[in-house]
Amino acid sequence: GNNNNNNNNNKTTMSVDNEVDLTLWEPLPSIPKPDDFRGYAATTIRDTVYISGGLLGSALTSRGEGKSVVQNTLFAYNMETRQWTELPKMKYCRWGHRLVGQEEG
Repeated sequence: GNNNNNNNNNKTTMSVDNEVDLTLWEPLPSIPKPDDFRGYAATTIRDTVYISGGLLGSALTSRGEGKSVVQNTLFAYNMETRQWTELPKMKYCRWGHRLVGQEEG
């Protein structure tokens, strides 16, 4: 594809040179968290996707209403087996963070 930066509105426009066969796409199992799970970080290493931290619950309003709970969870999704696994919890809860995958060696 081609990347065209438009300096007038700071948006990036991408064009696709080849058609994508959408019949090849299929749904994957959902992460084992409620629908209001957000603010997590994700990365991949080989055939595994890792998701850490995040928030559960309703977002806070400007008046402080609602309640969100910061998570210390770590999940792995194996693309070959199509299974989610909950890994040992992180020492600290986090959300809105970054996650980087690095292989040994």
